[in-house]
Amino acid sequence: MNIGLQITKNKDKYKRLLGLLNSSNFKTISFIHIPDTKTLEEQIGQLDVLVTYGISNKQFNKRSDRLKWIHVGASGIEKNLFEDLIKSKVMITNAKGINSNVVAEFIISQIMYFSKLISECSQFKQSKRWNQWELARQTTMLSDSTLGIIGYGEIGKQLSKIAKSFGMRVIATRRLQKNIEKKKFVDCLLPTSKMDQIFKESDYVSIACPLTPTTKGMINKKLFKLMKSNAVLINTSRGGIISEDMILDVDDLIYLSDVWSDEPNPSCEVIKNAFIATPHIAGYSIEAKSNSSFIIAKECVKFFGFFDNAYENKVNLKVWPFDIKKIVADLHAYGFPVSLFTEELNLQSISKEFKALDGGNMPANFKLMRLNHSARHDFNAYSYPDLSRLDDELNLEIFELFKKI
Repeated sequence: MNIGLQITKNKDKYKRLLGLLNSSNFKTISFIHIPDTKTLEEQIGQLDVLVTYGISNKQFNKRSDRLKWIHVGASGIEKNLFEDLIKSKVMITNAKGINSNVVAEFIISQIMYFSKLISECSQFKQSKRWNQWELARQTTMLSDSTLGIIGYGEIGKQLSKIAKSFGMRVIATRRLQKNIEKKKFVDCLLPTSKMDQIFKESDYVSIACPLTPTTKGMINKKLFKLMKSNAVLINTSRGGIISEDMILDVDDLIYLSDVWSDEPNPSCEVIKNAFIATPHIAGYSIEAKSNSSFIIAKECVKFFGFFDNAYENKVNLKVWPFDIKKIVADLHAYGFPVSLFTEELNLQSISKEFKALDGGNMPANFKLMRLNHSARHDFNAYSYPDLSRLDDELNLEIFELFKKI
């Protein structure tokens, strides 16, 4: 059996990934390194299994009858679902949950950015105009808010866990859900036929379902009209799930989006109509990037029963790097650690830069901005010794929330 691995161009990294395998178990299996598309086209006719980040129709049609399984190392696989593959007998699977942590944290950052007026607080640093009570009256408590999740998959589940640590009420829909249920981190899990309830009751609606023929254009003006005034719509899934006509036609839509139709050539007009617009970077974290190849290879070899259980993917926690004094100063001034968000993930700055991109060369500019975006760390990659000490000294409940995350 030949298994092609198109998951890294780096030969040394490829050799490390092979360390996941217990070599005594796969004497009849050959693993083939596929560093680029040219090699894939040359080798695909000899493969029984292909592990990759994506495949084109042209490449797929060079296969032989030997190919039985394609595993795509991404959560979204809609671009790989072309007609020839769908009609074939080749099985296709995805890397479910590969970036669920980082995307869920990105969504929570968007919610915090909006609810705690991070942009306005940052402006105060520049203007020095004292408007404490003006800002305080406009901020909202997450514990008084309802989060609606469209798509209770891996990202939806992780998002609900974090939201619950902030005391939010969580309601969600799941495609195969038949009855209304209460789960550990969801107050009300609904079938998709009850989606109207999500839009009626939520202060924040997060789109976390995949793009399929069923979900394309699913979020439309009819659903928007059900939303509360000042409710926020967040999309980190796929741009095509939301009707772009709605984004352009509805003046009071508060839309925070990281994904767009027709990437890498999205509509400049749609981008500028979003309250916060980012260039598909929600899944960009150092941990997600470094672990993705490991997760893909591990799932593949587990499927065949060749995983070496003695292998450990050790993760060394990093000490929280931010200036503790700065966070304390923020807490005294705003009651919230503004610096944490403006330094680790400055949504305001990213959105401003994205909206200013030259539309005449959008595909190249879009790709370049994504390429140059500095990957951040997941929150669970840190240890928080100083935050724990401050929590004891100052009794600041905010740090309890971060420890739960």
